[in-house]
Amino acid sequence: MDRFLPYTDTLGELLQKEAENLLGLMQTIKVDEIGLSEHGLVYFKGSHFKRLFFSIQTSAHILYNSISLVKKEPKDVTIMDYGAGIGSLYILAKMIGCKRVIYNDILEEWKQNALLIAKAINKDVDDYIVGNIDETLQIINNKAIVIDIITSRNVIEHIYKLDKFYTCISNYQPKAIVYSSTTANFNNPAMNIQHLLLHRRIEKVYYQQRIDFIQNNFPNIEKHSTHTLAVNTRGYEKSELQQAVEKFIEHKTNPQKNYYYTNTCDITYGVWAENLLPFKVHKQMIESNGKLMCMIKPGFWDTHYHSAWKNLMGKFFNQLICNVPFLSFLLAPFVYVIALPNQQNK
Repeated sequence: MDRFLPYTDTLGELLQKEAENLLGLMQTIKVDEIGLSEHGLVYFKGSHFKRLFFSIQTSAHILYNSISLVKKEPKDVTIMDYGAGIGSLYILAKMIGCKRVIYNDILEEWKQNALLIAKAINKDVDDYIVGNIDETLQIINNKAIVIDIITSRNVIEHIYKLDKFYTCISNYQPKAIVYSSTTANFNNPAMNIQHLLLHRRIEKVYYQQRIDFIQNNFPNIEKHSTHTLAVNTRGYEKSELQQAVEKFIEHKTNPQKNYYYTNTCDITYGVWAENLLPFKVHKQMIESNGKLMCMIKPGFWDTHYHSAWKNLMGKFFNQLICNVPFLSFLLAPFVYVIALPNQQNK
């Protein structure tokens, strides 16, 4: 079997062994028969089951790198998989013997799907918590749990107030490192264009959301002003949109831009459609309160596609990412955004 990790130290070999075990267990799941929700089934098949090796491989890399940073053995590590959905990271963390593994997601539906996956392979974790970051960390603090690592895969690009997310963590869990991966790599031209096109398509839907909201809640506003407000409130969630329209009515003041680049968000949930941010903005978000410092590292390409030419290209790009530093972020399909406590917080 191909290696999930290039590392051959004790932690690397432990992760290799358990990743192989998890791959075998996942391949036995009859996903159509275990009771996943309709949305959960589509997501699991498309995002994980179809590319199972890569799903587990990215989880293994995040665990290896984050555990190495805290300089502890897995048996001494408490870890939370934030926005875990129905991935593989939280299960693999438990399989390598982490002291306590906390599953989190904002939706009860995903939690129930995660429980079904864990039951299907007889691998359960310690805690399942539904809620946003504030609610989740309050629950954890009430249990007097000290977290070493908070991980996430393809989550931070959806968080509406990313600076508040990091501030909340540094306030509740000042010793935790936050180790996230995101495909929203601003420095990769191909990913940049891909996200620009995605935003252009989705903004048509979100623009109409804002039009409908304004027309339903402020029917006396003229059509031209409604359009202007809908354009200017791109990147606003519902409560902020409400305030912006009320301010416009009272003071005839147009809202200020609330998004970067081409980004746009759903007003109902305040969820960004793949928020694409320059590295300097990630750094500002993380370091704004003075308690955390930011580090960004390049990810790697999948080399386990069904297509041989894709695998060859992936291996070639991975070699360049590893060996040619100035090309690493230009080629990486995703990046790791890491928030580390400043030394005085440790």
